[in-house]
Amino acid sequence: MANEEKMKILVVGAHPSDPFPANAGTVIHHVNRGDEVILMTLTYGEEVHTEHHLGKSRDELRQTLREKAEKAATVLGVNDYRFLDFGDTPLIATRENMLELGESIQDIQPDIIICSHYPFRETHYGFDHGEAARMLERAPSWRVHSGKEGHRPKAIWFSANEQSMSHPIYRPPDTYVDITDVIEQKIEACLHTWNPWACSLEKLKEIGPPLLRATAMEQGRIAGVEYAESYESPWLKNQTVKHLGT
Repeated sequence: MANEEKMKILVVGAHPSDPFPANAGTVIHHVNRGDEVILMTLTYGEEVHTEHHLGKSRDELRQTLREKAEKAATVLGVNDYRFLDFGDTPLIATRENMLELGESIQDIQPDIIICSHYPFRETHYGFDHGEAARMLERAPSWRVHSGKEGHRPKAIWFSANEQSMSHPIYRPPDTYVDITDVIEQKIEACLHTWNPWACSLEKLKEIGPPLLRATAMEQGRIAGVEYAESYESPWLKNQTVKHLGT
């Protein structure tokens, strides 16, 4: 570990809360090994799971969602969370959005990208989540934008979260990250921003942690550890690891 080169890692979700249930444990391990981790959301997530914020103006809602996501990021040890504004539900891969995403990747110059979603290439399933993954797979970061040099990440890792695993057409994960030692830190981060039921914080604390543990435990069972997060690797190689690589 001491001789391994440090990496710059970009973690991308469709909505501000998406990286936490999908990738928080993986992010913690990368932060702990000294990698530079940047989070990015393609939208503000204002159109989904926000019923508990009814009555707020659009600007107030966006500020609330951003503050919650940034607080969750600090729990993981990440202080750089970038917000794009592509509009959600539906998220649409317009030419303008694709060029902006490509330029954002050029600006960051990540060694690897971790996507919080699975691309569903055959069926275009997954709504905003699947669209975000497909956009990342096609983002033209290799092009010259406004005189900027192109950039190709060495690898893109796609999360095989519970949504992809429940779909009838998907390829089983080949890589599992052992997050047993950081499961409680992951749950703490999730409770700041992840709320798929749009319920009160008290209710979220009651029903959220058991679901997060159960999902990670099922992945861990397959990987031979207590808790894990699952991914599709760029080279389709079966493995259980402590962090992702190039």
